[in-house]
Amino acid sequence: MAEYHPADEMRCPMHFCIGQESVPAALSLLLHQDDVMMSHYRSHGYYLGKGGSLAEMVAEFYGKATGSNGGLAGSMELGSHERNFCSGAIVGGSMLIPLGTAFAQKYRGAQDISVSVFGDGSFDEGIIYESMNLAALYKLPLLAICENNKYAANTEVSKRLGRPELLPKVEAMGIPGEIVDGYDLDPLFATLTAAAAAVRAGEGPRYVEVLTYRFCAHVGPQADDYLEYRPATEVADWQSNDPLAKLRAQLAADPATGEKMIRIEADVELEVAAAVDAAKKAPFPSPEWALGANSASTYAPIAEGFFREPQPVFQGGQNETRLEPF
Repeated sequence: MAEYHPADEMRCPMHFCIGQESVPAALSLLLHQDDVMMSHYRSHGYYLGKGGSLAEMVAEFYGKATGSNGGLAGSMELGSHERNFCSGAIVGGSMLIPLGTAFAQKYRGAQDISVSVFGDGSFDEGIIYESMNLAALYKLPLLAICENNKYAANTEVSKRLGRPELLPKVEAMGIPGEIVDGYDLDPLFATLTAAAAAVRAGEGPRYVEVLTYRFCAHVGPQADDYLEYRPATEVADWQSNDPLAKLRAQLAADPATGEKMIRIEADVELEVAAAVDAAKKAPFPSPEWALGANSASTYAPIAEGFFREPQPVFQGGQNETRLEPF
């Protein structure tokens, strides 16, 4: 991360999720490979949580042909069709694909679920409300997760919404929801576990709002607090409650888990170093291939998988197929 700007080798905008790691870590234990997830552009944790390759993610940052999307997507559009994961830069857009795949999952009678992850800034967009209305109307297997870090870029939520409380807006659409502290790991995991189980059991969509905070700037690793959009005391308070630091201290207190944690951290450092080294040595995509590709390659394989299966046969003379509200 320290060489992102100084070396100028990672040219894509980078939205780090430092401070917001708890939700993707929890989901990594709850989701199946066939579940579909789409996240906002602060997507690194969710890509890894869904099982994406670290080496391919880093190569994507460098714009290399070995990247998860051939070097064409960058940080904001990470995707892995093998893992049924994609992300996108359009605010609120991360509801669209999971809404559609949730419809397909219910239509086909699958036991898989779709997960949409978005920020509090998405409530400024109409697509969130339209999508939630349809999800509630058809009782789709959709888990909607809002990472509420209080700021859309540099604007605090109370300066964007006449009523800054988000949960009532969701409940008004007919979706049960809950607010949970993203820095209190046990209740967070329990809340996400229960919500995912309810969705998987066919009980319709669920909403979980996670109160969290980002430690870095809106974009890039350097601090942007010189813009004075958030109080220094607020930043310091959240950073002092970093759940990863608290978890590390808890594990270190026990010799057995402490030694295991040290080994894991050493292995992770080696894996990251190897991924960076491989990305730097990898080739860039050829101009011919890059010019012939388009962004559809990021998303199409996820959607196309639902159309490779045999289609249902309907009675002759039927004019339309309709999935009635349940």
